[in-house]
Parts: sequence; C-alpha cells; structure tokens
Amino acid sequence: MGILTSLLLGTTIMLMALFFGLVFYVIYVNRYFKKRGIPFDIPPLSLTSIISTTPIQKSFTNMLAELYAKHNGHKVVGFLSLWKRKVLIVDRNVIRDVLVKDFDRFQDRGLYYNKDTDPLGAHIFALRGQEWKTRRAKLSPTFSSGKMKGIFSIMKECGTVLTNVAEQLSFENKPVNFQELFFRYGLAVISNTSFGFDSDALTNKNSKIFIMINKLFAPKIVRILRTLIRFNNDVAGLFKMSFTPPDVSEFFISLVMNAIKCRETSGVYRNDYLQLMIQLKHSGFLGANGAKMNLTNMEVAAEAYVSFVAGSETTSRTMSFCLYELAMNPAVQARLLEEVDSLREISYESIMNMEYLDMVVDETLRKYTPLGFLNRECTQDYQIAGTEILLEKGTHMMVSVRGLHYDPDLFPDPERFIPERFSKKNKGNIKPYSYMPFGIGPRFCIGQRFGKLSVKTGIVMVLRKFQVHRSSFTPEKIEFHPSTIITTACGGIWLHLTDRCASKTVDTDDNLGQL
Repeated sequence: MGILTSLLLGTTIMLMALFFGLVFYVIYVNRYFKKRGIPFDIPPLSLTSIISTTPIQKSFTNMLAELYAKHNGHKVVGFLSLWKRKVLIVDRNVIRDVLVKDFDRFQDRGLYYNKDTDPLGAHIFALRGQEWKTRRAKLSPTFSSGKMKGIFSIMKECGTVLTNVAEQLSFENKPVNFQELFFRYGLAVISNTSFGFDSDALTNKNSKIFIMINKLFAPKIVRILRTLIRFNNDVAGLFKMSFTPPDVSEFFISLVMNAIKCRETSGVYRNDYLQLMIQLKHSGFLGANGAKMNLTNMEVAAEAYVSFVAGSETTSRTMSFCLYELAMNPAVQARLLEEVDSLREISYESIMNMEYLDMVVDETLRKYTPLGFLNRECTQDYQIAGTEILLEKGTHMMVSVRGLHYDPDLFPDPERFIPERFSKKNKGNIKPYSYMPFGIGPRFCIGQRFGKLSVKTGIVMVLRKFQVHRSSFTPEKIEFHPSTIITTACGGIWLHLTDRCASKTVDTDDNLGQL
C-alpha cells in the first residue's frame, strides 16, 4: 500500500510540475512575442493554447484558418504548435515579401530530414539551400508544357480505364466513393506516365502500391502528430526520427531500384520523369548549361516516392471535391457537360482550351485546396517592411491558404461554389497573393501542370460517359477530417453515377458500394 501511495504521489507531482512548466513556458513565449511587437494568440487557459494546436478536435489547417480570420488586419500573429514558436503571416504584402520578394531569406520549408535514417524523406519538397536550388532546376524541365503534351496519350489511357471501372460500379446502382476511386486513378497516372510502371491500382482492390501509399494518408492521430513533429527540427533531429514506415520505404526503394536496373540493362528509353533522373544519375547534366548534379539511386527513389505521395492524393482530392460540387450544383454541371460534349476529340489541345472546365477546377482548388497552408523558415534575421518587427533566424513562418481562400473580403460569399470568379472577365479582379492552391514564388509546386492536366483529363473522361448525382450519403456541407494534413472529407465522397447514353434512373437503394 505504501508503494502504491508513493507512486500516486510521484505521478501527481510530475503532472503538477508539467502543468506549471507549460504555464511558465506559455508566459515566456507571450513575453517573447510581445517584446517583438507581435500579437500572441492564446485562449483563456494556458494549457489549452498548446493542446489546441494538436489535431484532436480540429485539423491543423482549420486551426490556422481560424487564426487568420481572428487576426485579420494584423501583419502577423504568433502561436504555439507542439511547443514550437511559429508566426502566421496575415497581411498579403508580408506574404508577398516572404514568398517572392525576399525569397532568398525564406527559401527553406523548415522540414526535418535525415538521409541516413530516412532516405526517402530527403526529397525536393524538404531539401534546403543550394541542394534544393540545383535539384529544382534539374527536375523542372520534365514538367514543361511540351512534356505534358508528350505524355497525354498515356494519361488518356488511364482515363479510359477509369471510365471502365466507373461503368462497372454504376451497374450496381449504388453510390461510389470517389475519394478512393480517384486516388487509385492518381496512382495509375503517375505510375504509367512518370515511371513506366504498368500499375494495377485502378483494377485491383489489393494493389500493393495502393496499400502502401494509402498507409501514409490513413487519418490516424499518431501519424498526423509525427507529421507535425517534422516541422520541429529540434525535436525530430534530437531523436533522429524517421517518418516513412519501414515497409513503405522498403517497397518503394525496391520498386525504383528494379525499374532503374531494368532501364539500364535493357536500354529501353522512355521520355518520362524516371528517364530524366537516370540521365542525371549518369551525367549530372540535362543540357550544356547549369551546375552538375549526379543523383544517387537513393535520391532517385526519394524523388519517385514524393511524386507518388504528393501527386496521387492531391489529384484524387481535387477530382472528388469537384464532382461533389457538380452534384450539388446541377446548373454548373449542365454547363460543363455542354462544354464536354462540344469536344470533337479528347486531345491535349482540346483539354487545355476548355475555358469553363478551367474555371470549375480553379474554384474547386479555392474551396478545397489540397494542402491548406504553406510553411517557410527564416534563414537570417529579417525585419518586416514598414514595422519594427524583427524576426529571428530560424523562425518558422506559416501562411493559411484556406484562410485566404475563405476570406469574404477577398472572395465574397466564400462558401458558395462560383466558377465565374475565375472567368476571363473576373480573374483579373482577384487580389494578388490571395489565391495560391499550388503555392507561389520560386518554391511553388513543381508538378502544377501535371496535376491540373491529370485532374482535367479524368473529369472529362468521366463526364463524357456519366452524370453525377448526390445520394442519401452525400452531406449538404463537407466536413474535413481533423486528423489529416491533406484536405480530406470525413467518410469519403459518395455519389451516384448515371449513364448519359442510357435511360437510367437513380436507384434509391443507397447501400454503400465497394470499390
């Protein structure tokens, strides 16, 4: 009994010490920001201010959006995220300076990576300094408009398979989870166009690549906390953390190593992303100019890995949210169907010239930006223009993309889906540095062209054959999952498909279909 009492007493003392330690830490952080003229957001209870930055009740993206709305009118606001001091930029002029004008002082994202313990984590999204600059310059040519035109036929073939799978599902007259279906499509597109893998992600429910990538995005609190810890170099570096599950790492390294070996031994040449990296591996150059950069096999694997991770999930989310809005807005769908039906053929040129489709996709990206925030690290002391605010070297800066996209002063009636915001007439009225679904400045998403083309192609292929309708499982308003970084609908997006070429009616039997 005495031992139990001692344990309870010891535990109580430790918890009290932790609580008061947190209270004093919050007071210290408050003074830190106050000294620099930066407002500090803190709820009435000090402990809550720290706990609320973990994705238990709300997503990190939503937390930042609320912080943006609450402090709209300030230049910046300080806050705590997993014990780390961070600064959210609210003013668009400061956003411009950090992301574009003074980019040389904010070029790093502040993400932790360790090539030894987690080689797949050392990719272009996380790299810093000159290493990032060189790799970005070398990899950019593969995402040119010319390259996109060259791979379009493969992308269209993936769209045909997508349509065939959707047709099989429509025969069941049950709702389809488009969030998963389009995730599989995104994997197939990247596999076939960028790496020459004949992926079975669309046709095989037990596809290995689907299982592996899906593990990374499963909405689990532990996983999201580990992801947020990656934004804290001190903690992640102290424990030399690895953020890629061992089985996922082993799978992708083996997959890419085998693909490289096959290309090198057979002499097969494909005008794709993998071929470009193999060229960089051997020569270090893509042309006569520029710094030499020989990629290792492991660096090729890291870039392949991030292409699958970044490309598949963002593509699937954008497409599924787009179809959700088409189902909820029949007039928008009718106008888009008219444009789809006006195509004489589906080609790269015809897709790129679809004006209304472009408006619909842009508005989808406004409401449902795949990654709702941007992050940068200050690489040297920096004074915010027109203020006395001095940011220390190492300060982590955040931009709430969702906050900007839902700001009624920037986008009136932001909850409504209005593609006309992005018409040729109105697009010029969008205020600078208010719309950035792919980021902005030198570090904007390198795969922007690829992503939008794969989204548009998939949507057109589906709408040539089907009309989409809401089901009894379709919510009036999307609720975002609190335990994910990527914008994700709770429970998926379930919609009905009807064949436009047949006189079908929507079945009211809403038993959930299986992919």
